[in-house]
Amino acid sequence: MTGELAVFFVLAIVAIACAVLMISAQRMAHMILSMVFTFLAIAGLYFLLRAEFIGVVQIIVYVGAMAILFVFAVMMTEHKVVSFGPEKHQVHKVLSFVGVGALLAGMLYGISTLDMPANQSPQYIGSAKDIGLELYGYYVIAFEAVAILLLVALVGAIVIARKEAD
Repeated sequence: MTGELAVFFVLAIVAIACAVLMISAQRMAHMILSMVFTFLAIAGLYFLLRAEFIGVVQIIVYVGAMAILFVFAVMMTEHKVVSFGPEKHQVHKVLSFVGVGALLAGMLYGISTLDMPANQSPQYIGSAKDIGLELYGYYVIAFEAVAILLLVALVGAIVIARKEAD
């Protein structure tokens, strides 16, 4: 087992474990913190793929957004444990855990037995230069159309907010 494969398995297990913890946590702070660690593990996977730019953007955008979400969640909630229905029986929890474990084992078996060609040169798809060439070279019209669409949406939101204020 190479070091890169070991780091991949560690990051994958952290991402999956934190995603499951995010769903099963009772407190808002624990949910948001586990979501931050999930996004950090996914950014680490991007770094393993040599897509450094995408990894950094993942950290800045999503982890930063989670920090803001954390602040708003703390400010706007009553800090009480919220129940979404009757308490599930212990059998349901055990069956869910076994099902997730079986799915994880099947995925790990499939990944470990995957036959990939080993002598191909890696393609670096996540560098800032490549993304810039794609956006401003081949897709410049689509990029400008999205920019105009976002500008129109911003102006529309301002108009709607002004009408409600009057």
